Amino acid sequence: MKIDPDLLRSLRKKQNLSLVKLAEKTRRVNPPGITEKTIQRLESTSQQNKTVREHTIESLAKALSVEPGVLTGELPPPESDDTPAYNPDRVQIGAQVAPKTRLAYDLIKRRYGVNATDIINMAPLFFTLLAEGSLAWRCKKLKEVKEAYDHLIQIDGFWSGGSAYLQHGMDEGVGGEEESIDKADLFGEHLDDDFMGAPFDSSKNNPFTYYLRKLANELDIPGVVDVDDGVLSIASNFKFPHYDICSEELDHIANGSPDAKKALEIGFARLSEIRDELMSEDASEERAKWLEEKLPDILEQDKEGVIAEFIATSLQGDEKRDILLKADSQKTDSETEKGENHE
Repeated sequence: MKIDPDLLRSLRKKQNLSLVKLAEKTRRVNPPGITEKTIQRLESTSQQNKTVREHTIESLAKALSVEPGVLTGELPPPESDDTPAYNPDRVQIGAQVAPKTRLAYDLIKRRYGVNATDIINMAPLFFTLLAEGSLAWRCKKLKEVKEAYDHLIQIDGFWSGGSAYLQHGMDEGVGGEEESIDKADLFGEHLDDDFMGAPFDSSKNNPFTYYLRKLANELDIPGVVDVDDGVLSIASNFKFPHYDICSEELDHIANGSPDAKKALEIGFARLSEIRDELMSEDASEERAKWLEEKLPDILEQDKEGVIAEFIATSLQGDEKRDILLKADSQKTDSETEKGENHE
């Protein structure tokens, strides 16, 4: 059987897979898989009429999520993502995401080999598991509080006045929390600002965010999952925390360059746009330079990254980025015109 080199290359690039990543994926889905050099050879036009082993075709097909017949030309290639075929079982969802969130999808795909469509399809399950997990955790903590209180009031010599005061606070606090849990009030919107005697600042915390931070801390994998402890995201109406996914990988891709990182976070460059040869280990400096050149001059002065972070996490980030590009272009044109007049 034979493989069309151009089709193989097209399918790989369409899924934002480098030669290395595709080789790794073949090893996961169909051990022992195939090597990077083999894929590179198969994509060469000089191999167009060469016979390819069945295992190789199966490995590539599984890794690219297509039928083997697609690679051999026996079946038509899948529809382009830009013009999806009508499918009555699928519904188009219109949703805005911040540039940094879009980058997170790309980084997740790079790390785990799962594309954004699959994540979105599984999102209801993921969220429900987290939501119910947070409610169950709150029930458990509430039970512990009740048991601790029962133990406290049984201590000999406990001041009766203090006991009555504490009982009043317990009744109100426990009752409010029980009602909140019963209503599946994830964000504590039905809780008092003075919850169980402690200030409750909903702009910085809520029960669900606390649970997410707790999970992230327990996993203890900084550089892969980092959940911020500060003010909640304004893009989510202060319901969810700011977070970073695969930040170590992003730093590696940017070769430690803040400007290269900004270019990716704001969306001036996408991971899929980086040429394969730039993704090799010995091209890290060249890759960073290529990314830096994508960043407009106007943002190079943003040393603290405040403007960049604002755009990267905004649901209107793409529009704001376009405004910056326009402003940078006008600035360049103006400087060019001044230079010509000076001459």
